[in-house]
Amino acid sequence: MKRMMIMIVCLMMMAPIYAAAHRGELDELGGHFRNSDCTYLLHEPTALAKQAKTKEELVQLIQKYNGNERCKRNLTPDRIDLDGHALGGKEGDASLRLGRTYKAALVGCVDGDTAKFRVNGHVYTTRFLFIDTPESTIEVEPYGKEASQFTCSRLQKGDIVLETDGNTLFDKYQRLLAWVWVDGRLLQEEIAKAGLVEDFYDYGDYKYEDRVRAALNEAKRTGAGMYGRGAADEKPTPNGADQPPDGNTPANEKPAGSPAADQPSASDQEAAPKDRAGHPVVYALLGLLAAAALYWFVRRGT
Repeated sequence: MKRMMIMIVCLMMMAPIYAAAHRGELDELGGHFRNSDCTYLLHEPTALAKQAKTKEELVQLIQKYNGNERCKRNLTPDRIDLDGHALGGKEGDASLRLGRTYKAALVGCVDGDTAKFRVNGHVYTTRFLFIDTPESTIEVEPYGKEASQFTCSRLQKGDIVLETDGNTLFDKYQRLLAWVWVDGRLLQEEIAKAGLVEDFYDYGDYKYEDRVRAALNEAKRTGAGMYGRGAADEKPTPNGADQPPDGNTPANEKPAGSPAADQPSASDQEAAPKDRAGHPVVYALLGLLAAAALYWFVRRGT
């Protein structure tokens, strides 16, 4: 009986390891298998994956470069999810440059500050520059659904142009960073004016920061969105101040490089499976050591 209890404890301690490895790192093609049904998800196609012009050719590459023997054993083309990407595109079609504008087509909405767009034949998960809206994906925060619905509604009703800016095209989660224009109107400014921006993610100096700051201040003055009467009970205003204490940095801003700014939100974690493993594994290993010690003491006492 004692041995059975110890085995159960050990299995419970090991569970976080399997949970942390559920999504795992992307393979050399930029995808991974979903363990629940062995569907292959092509999240971020690499140059290697772009060599495939058909799903049949992609199956051959997956068989060669993915290590999930169980899932790839019965892999067929209909069990591949391209996640909005197109096969057979030229590598040069995917190249973007800083300080340029690109016509884009909406592939899918993610939340209030993230969406997927097709640009030059390539699909980019795009993080809207400078703004941070409440979550509405894995974790649902107050006004998260409103922000998501507002953004998606705007994106579906006009011609979209992405404008790259700053000193980097992508963040560390491999999301494109861009200003988003819809029918000539700056979407980040509209989201802020609607009172659906709670913080700023500042990756550098950008062209339209002042416009977005002014729009957010207007939302606070007029009580729009999360800054309206009664909204404080649902969503507290950071530091309780509308104006920056030093006249330059908003009180609710997450400075670039700060721990808060570097941590992904719930939706960011979903978009960045490579960064999910870490401390849970360490804790699980410590748990295994504790279980081993418990087993030794029990054995010594019998």
